[in-house]
Amino acid sequence: MDVSLTGLRRWLSDNRRNKLDKPSAVAFVILLIWFAGNVVSPYLATAGTVDFGNDGVVGGSENDAEIALIDSGFARFFYHAGDANCHQHTDRSFFLNDNQMPFCSRCTAIFFGLGLGVFILIFLSLELNIIWIILGLVPMALDGGIQLLTDYESNNPLRFITGCLAGIVTGIALGYIVSEMGKMAINRRGLKKGSP
Repeated sequence: MDVSLTGLRRWLSDNRRNKLDKPSAVAFVILLIWFAGNVVSPYLATAGTVDFGNDGVVGGSENDAEIALIDSGFARFFYHAGDANCHQHTDRSFFLNDNQMPFCSRCTAIFFGLGLGVFILIFLSLELNIIWIILGLVPMALDGGIQLLTDYESNNPLRFITGCLAGIVTGIALGYIVSEMGKMAINRRGLKKGSP
């Protein structure tokens, strides 16, 4: 395998799509809006007012009272989503505008990676194989699993990297699914038009 710049250009040229994948483009826009909402939400709350501590659990609603104090309904939506689906630990979260983000650093990275993975499929035709899946998911499983089972404490940059890798691989898989569903819908429409 040629790992030079010329080799990369050749690989990109060989795998470029002839036309943009519209279903993947729609999925990308949805994921972009979701990610942007998470990034913007801390700026829609008064600076320095959102800090949930380290007592949260996944699936709980421990922070309802604090979230109710946020003026923006848009931001409250994202913080409630985070409260229901993420532990929202302060020491495992990024801060913007001196406010904790709605999701922890690893969840935020997964959302970013999902969008990036789908974005890649808009332009490139790739085959997802077991090696890609292992390279994408195993680092996050190891980092999170070792942290869960031992005294090891990961850090936010490592959580972001491992979450992003997992998100990219999952985004590519999601892009495949969305693209194939789009093709099936187009074929189905064509069959209905052609039937008597």
